[in-house]
Amino acid sequence: MASLQTLNELFLEAVERRPTSRAVLHKREGSYRPVSSEDLRRRVSTFALRLGAQGIGGGDRFAILSENRLEWLVTDYAILGLGAVNVPLYPTFPEGDIEYILRHSEAKGILVSTADQLAKVENIWPRLPHLNFLVVADKANSSNALVRDWWEMTESPAENAEDDWSRFRQQALLAQSSDLASIIYTSGTTGTPKGVLLTHGNIVSNVVANAARVPLGSPDLAMSFLPLCHIYERMLDYLYFMKGVTIAYAESFEELSANLLEVRPEVMAVVPRVFEKVYAKIQANLESAPLLKKKLFAWARAVGRQYYPHRLRPPEATGLKSPSLGLRFRWFFADRLVASKVRARLGGRLRLLFCGAAPLAPELADFFYSMGLVICEGYGLTETSPVIAVNHPGHIKVGTVGTMLPDVEVKLDDAGSKNDSEGREILVRGPNVTSGYYRLEKENQEAFADGWFRTGDLGKIDAEGYLSITGRKKNLFKTSGGKYVAPEKLENLFQGHLYISQIMIIGDRRKFVSALIVPNFPGLEAWARSQGLKFSSRKDLVSHPGVVSFIEGQIEETTPMLAPFEKIRQFALLPNEFSVDSGELSPTQKIKRQAVEKNHQALIEEIYSRSRPAPS
Repeated sequence: MASLQTLNELFLEAVERRPTSRAVLHKREGSYRPVSSEDLRRRVSTFALRLGAQGIGGGDRFAILSENRLEWLVTDYAILGLGAVNVPLYPTFPEGDIEYILRHSEAKGILVSTADQLAKVENIWPRLPHLNFLVVADKANSSNALVRDWWEMTESPAENAEDDWSRFRQQALLAQSSDLASIIYTSGTTGTPKGVLLTHGNIVSNVVANAARVPLGSPDLAMSFLPLCHIYERMLDYLYFMKGVTIAYAESFEELSANLLEVRPEVMAVVPRVFEKVYAKIQANLESAPLLKKKLFAWARAVGRQYYPHRLRPPEATGLKSPSLGLRFRWFFADRLVASKVRARLGGRLRLLFCGAAPLAPELADFFYSMGLVICEGYGLTETSPVIAVNHPGHIKVGTVGTMLPDVEVKLDDAGSKNDSEGREILVRGPNVTSGYYRLEKENQEAFADGWFRTGDLGKIDAEGYLSITGRKKNLFKTSGGKYVAPEKLENLFQGHLYISQIMIIGDRRKFVSALIVPNFPGLEAWARSQGLKFSSRKDLVSHPGVVSFIEGQIEETTPMLAPFEKIRQFALLPNEFSVDSGELSPTQKIKRQAVEKNHQALIEEIYSRSRPAPS
């Protein structure tokens, strides 16, 4: 693995040296169907040669506007094999963002997944002089002669297969480590998307470093759920492919629960929002459960909390002795009666979960560890391909994002942050770090300092080398009283809350800290009914004085440890969730603060017009 230099070498080695009848599982006509390495070889080589015949060659940009699916994987390897550059786009992007990225990257071709995505691109095509043709995965009606069917473009007569493969292989091996592999436009939480330049060497170095830390291989099965447009899932999918792990593609966030039960994977990458949803549902079910069941669950969780620390790190690191026979015995029954049933909600076979994009609240980690799951929380950015640090099996420290990868250097900015108690800015360098942003000279100058990339994240490193993320430098704000507040610190306290689903902290240059809150409606509605409160809609519910008073109490119970200046003094309840469709969440479920503030500007002003004073 260490000798790999390009993603093309990774693909060739996987399909030639480790052929399998089940490289990929994709959902088609209502069921998951296997795709063999041989089929992938044939489709990748055929598609690449036909793209080449359409004028796609070395250095050309080719975009993908699609959900995770077989067509994404095949198109990616075909593009890379030609020496071209993959420009992935989130399928949730509106036409304006798609037009900007296609124009800025000068993409010559694009794959779209569905008729809806096709309509987006056809609407803007007249304004894109570089775009020469379009390929669509699903059958769709189009009067445009330049629109091609993906399945037809990847089919070829069997007698041509070996010749096509030989030609493709020869072309693919021309790639160099320093060749550009992808321009990934960060969706970000503010501003115009920036195109991050990632080479074959950037991505492969991260794949190889992470592969050395995870015990995976054939016949393991992975669920590909996070968007492949994001480098985290994409890097992991390369890792799975290299190690012979079968990849199954989830249909959507809404279908994830059903897909997990269909596929029953051993490994998956998620964001904290997934854990929040599962935890909140379990807590809501417990609220109405019989007393005996509640007591059994509490007992099992207590046993799990005693048992799981023995599984996280070696005894010499924790000072813990091997679990006693009595504890092993209790865990056997706790697992059989309770924990295994929780895991069954996730398919029943998950033994490894990767978690990134945002810090996972220690309470949530504690709960899922006590249920027998292993969560490897990590940290990285698009600009670092992406992983900088990660916990891995046998070396997990809850509340941290793990230790740095062997070839990645990290230091904390000597200049510190505006509030050093909240951490200092993380600087990084290594073979995984981007050379910069595409056609953005000013941003490139600001992003680097003496060869170190400025992450913009605040963090701390403990004596054992474990990194903790404490906030985002640009999100740190100062109240009008001169106190600095890290909003993520407060928001993370509410992960998995029974009655609060989403929260955004506000307070920059304001008299006090406030919040916009989206309730966990199933839990809150159940509570309201138990109290005899009358409501006919979610709008009625969030404006009910009894509900407002109840949530105020929940905030107080959740934040007793905060300093007076950090306390949430006022809040407003919202009847609708922040979402990707509303523009208030990024595709990786991060709150887009500027969008939320813009959408709720009048409400925020109303909050600060209230008379209740805040302590200085």
